[in-house]
Amino acid sequence: MEYNGGSLLVMSGKNCIAIASDLRFGLENFTCSCDTPKIFKIHRKLFLGLTGLNGDILTVKQNLDFQSHIYAIDNSKKINQIVLDNLLSLLLYKNRFSPFFIEGILAGLDKNDNPNITTTDVLGALSYSSDFAVSGTCSESLLGLCQAFWKPRMASEELFEAVSNCLCLATNRDCLSGWGGIVHVITQDGIITKIIKTRKD
Repeated sequence: MEYNGGSLLVMSGKNCIAIASDLRFGLENFTCSCDTPKIFKIHRKLFLGLTGLNGDILTVKQNLDFQSHIYAIDNSKKINQIVLDNLLSLLLYKNRFSPFFIEGILAGLDKNDNPNITTTDVLGALSYSSDFAVSGTCSESLLGLCQAFWKPRMASEELFEAVSNCLCLATNRDCLSGWGGIVHVITQDGIITKIIKTRKD
């Protein structure tokens, strides 16, 4: 799980949700790239974040893209988070004897613009959260920082600041994460995406 490094963070606010990740791709302590995506847009109100082995991340992402397009064609509507939760869980559990080495986080807004956070482990066990969720190599640092920075019903600007601070501070203490970050804030009006600078040493 730590071979390629990487960290993910999701935090909820008032009718908005933020998902952030670092941009580093490495082979253990060797950094290969600092522009590797770990967050993928499913549609305007739903994002998928994956950490772990990069080849497995891409395989799972392509598989979920295919399944979500089939769902949209069959049902004449965009896939919702509950269905995608179950598809991801089924995909991971189906491969439990030769598992995908990933951890997933789904973040989105429901039809009433309430934030939803779902996390999965390697075997596809689902866990739901109403405040924040973390994944990756510096998850212990992220967890402590999120507990310090998170407040209920934050506005989108305050949520962006909290998530950015958590990601910067946590990745500064982890040599397998960092090298820049990206933050997506999903609101009822649209998506705000910003690149943040972190240490590159």
